[in-house]
Amino acid sequence: MATQQSSLTSWSWRPLVVPLALVAVWGAYSLVRGAGDTGTFTSPEAFASAVVKDTASGFLPAAIAATLARAITGFLVGAGAGLAVGLAIGLWRPVDRLLSPTIDSVRQVALFAWIPLLSAWLGNGEAMKVTLISLGAFFPVVLATAVACANVSRHYLEVGQVLELSRRQEVRKIILPAAAPAIITGLELGLNIAWLGTIGAEYLIGTGYINGMGDGLGAYLAQAREYARMDRILIGVISLALVGLALDRLVSWSSRKVFPWHRQ
Repeated sequence: MATQQSSLTSWSWRPLVVPLALVAVWGAYSLVRGAGDTGTFTSPEAFASAVVKDTASGFLPAAIAATLARAITGFLVGAGAGLAVGLAIGLWRPVDRLLSPTIDSVRQVALFAWIPLLSAWLGNGEAMKVTLISLGAFFPVVLATAVACANVSRHYLEVGQVLELSRRQEVRKIILPAAAPAIITGLELGLNIAWLGTIGAEYLIGTGYINGMGDGLGAYLAQAREYARMDRILIGVISLALVGLALDRLVSWSSRKVFPWHRQ
């Protein structure tokens, strides 16, 4: 038992080795380099001080909360639409023939290439940002769902025929459970792209801090760049990484609970 606990403790520390080594190198370089230009470099001490200050003032938590709300809203809209359309394409051949050529063509457009068109149609407000995020989530989910439902093993379908299941029962008891792992993978990918789209929308779209109307981590980064605050730039980048990782782990954990046979 002691050996097992020691092994678990050892493994729990291993993911921290590289980050801690990077912090050590950063601190050593900071001592050698000195303060220098705060627009291109910041010390660990200045970084930690900025984290404490922005957290205590509520500036950083508010930015994280705004980004999370925007990302989750866009993901739910895009993933919900992707699931519905993907199921229709995967289950009904006429719908596949009608929609697949258009979807396959439109999904080739890079996500941020939609910004000029959406900006012209919707302006630079919240509706435009959420729409862009939804597009990022939609295409991976619709593709994964359609392919998974259309390619369920014929052996499973033959079982349904033997049991004389209706079409609705076949979909509910055979097709959806068999397609679930691939659909979950599509949801995970859709969440990742939606997260990237959220940051891009906040950072690139013109309502940012230029007008004093921006919020979210993307706008936080834009303001830090405008004022040459490397400490805040690093805070924003690290916050993006940690929150994105937390979202990814949450989806993976949820999928394991709902579908225990789905291997990550």
